[in-house]
Amino acid sequence: MKASVEWLWAALRRRPRAAIAAVLLLAAAGAACAAWDASRTASLVSADPDALAASPSLTAFAVSRGRRGFDRYCADCHGVSGKGDASRGVPDLTDHDWLYGQGRASEIEGVIDYGIRAPNAKTWRLARMPAYARPVPYPPEPTMKPLSPDDIRDVIAFLFFIERRRPQSDASQRGGAIFTGRGGCYDCHGPDGHGDPGIGAPNLTDDIWLYGHGGAADIFETIAYGRAGVCPAWSGRLKPGLIREIALYVHALSDRRAPADKGRS
Repeated sequence: MKASVEWLWAALRRRPRAAIAAVLLLAAAGAACAAWDASRTASLVSADPDALAASPSLTAFAVSRGRRGFDRYCADCHGVSGKGDASRGVPDLTDHDWLYGQGRASEIEGVIDYGIRAPNAKTWRLARMPAYARPVPYPPEPTMKPLSPDDIRDVIAFLFFIERRRPQSDASQRGGAIFTGRGGCYDCHGPDGHGDPGIGAPNLTDDIWLYGHGGAADIFETIAYGRAGVCPAWSGRLKPGLIREIALYVHALSDRRAPADKGRS
């Protein structure tokens, strides 16, 4: 290796003009590449993120760079594959189930920008899961009443029924009355349990679970002690171009799979 370097320097000393020309050529090429990237990034940021499907080359540029950003800033929680971690309530980003919005690139970008329950004025703060085993399940609504362990088990029976895991039973009927009545579950999840992506309330009928894998113990834990996951806000910390690139990468991560292959988280 040392001999090769010495040979190169000797050759450059013999032809200094060629050496200077080579250096200038490399510098010019680097500057041209940087200018091209800057131009592409400017086009990316000024575009409607939901309309970028009409520009496959610009989308491919963004996705390739977005993956690097995702690996650096998002993979610690969501994993390099984007499949999340159900033991910590970190969502799977590769399926077609979205907690906030419908999975449009602009909605994903909004979550990256402002976070979930993050210290940002524009963050999502709605749909915090009450802790029904506590004397005051949801402090913002002090009139909400707790549920007994038997009540919670009845609600779980109702959830298993609307998921079509179990047949209707006396317990599921009691649980349905709690769900649509004094428990107030319908207020976020809807009377049919299909949730509300406008506020981040999950669909309870599709066997896709944010926390755990849908077992009775996991669901009991959620109902009894509540959930309030967080996602950091990156606006002001990352450049707008990088945020958009990550959003488009996440969008592509989910879009690679057809709806027939809908995942289970």
